[in-house]
Amino acid sequence: MSKIKELKEKRNELLIKAAAILDKVEEETRALTSEEETEYNKYIEEADGLGRTIKALEERRELENSDPVNPVNNEEIRAFEQYCRGEKRALKVGDNGGLIPRTVADMIIKRIRDISPLYERATKFNVRGELSIPTYDESTTSVTAAYVDELTELTEKTGELKVISLKPYIVGALSTISNKLINNNDFDIVGFVVNDIAEKLAQFAEKEGLTGSTKISGLFPNVSKEVTAADNTLIADDIIKLQLSVPAEVQQNAVWIMHPSTFIQAKTLKAEDGHYLLVPDMVNGSGFTMLGKPVYVSENAPEFAASTKVMIYGDLSGYVFNLSKEIEVKVLNEKYATQYATGVVGYMEIDGKIMQQSKFAVLKMGAAA
Repeated sequence: MSKIKELKEKRNELLIKAAAILDKVEEETRALTSEEETEYNKYIEEADGLGRTIKALEERRELENSDPVNPVNNEEIRAFEQYCRGEKRALKVGDNGGLIPRTVADMIIKRIRDISPLYERATKFNVRGELSIPTYDESTTSVTAAYVDELTELTEKTGELKVISLKPYIVGALSTISNKLINNNDFDIVGFVVNDIAEKLAQFAEKEGLTGSTKISGLFPNVSKEVTAADNTLIADDIIKLQLSVPAEVQQNAVWIMHPSTFIQAKTLKAEDGHYLLVPDMVNGSGFTMLGKPVYVSENAPEFAASTKVMIYGDLSGYVFNLSKEIEVKVLNEKYATQYATGVVGYMEIDGKIMQQSKFAVLKMGAAA
């Protein structure tokens, strides 16, 4: 049995134990005791840790076996590794360092998608320069079908077109690697660069995509359909109302997005039938679902507080990113020499906006009681 399979089975066992605690509390119609809550949180935290470990091991395996049918890609990866280790002839060198191979740049983009659920599920374009997207103004779109009397003209009813403009805002991320690590042949330089640059760019894209208000337009400040709680207490009725405020045709691919502090507020809530709203996702073996839909917990979402928008529900394909230029990364061999380190700087040009308001709704807490 493979180690990854063993870890997956152990993780499933922990989720089953956590679910059993909730089942017992539900059966006895009572609140969690402090001991049960501590035990439940322990199982969930350990399961989450195993989930991250499994994902990292799977990514390492994928990296080690990357594109076996395309030896050119593997050669590019090896050339980049050799260049980082000081082999100047491995890559074509520019005035400011070595340009990263396309293969490694593609790995960074893939890793960004893995890190950020928003970026992974959003609609994406790769158009250089400014991008203009025509879309219907949903506030003016009218019904296009109606009863018609015989020999009577059918009146055309259409919505108005508007244009969403996405500009190429430049975003940069810097990573430095100790030369002591670089000189260790067992150190995975390519994996470190891919993960470090991707982590920084993904966190930026997700933060701006959720809360941006200057250049990239985030979801939380700009979703127009709002459900407002009576006060600063989160209740099940408001969450159910939020879900039902999104059209039926959007529900299939809808998800929840919230900060960990909001997740804590939601985890003990129950529907009228007595079942918890938040339950471990036993089908996919990862994370949680709420009212049957996946829950994404992000540190980049607003923290739970009075008079604050704290929860998004909707289909993330209604949000659009334009990554107008491929990831550009350069290795800076000389700039950090006095620190006995090598620098790696990554750039991308990106913008994001809501493309379809009807696909989203936001929950705003009321003022403090």
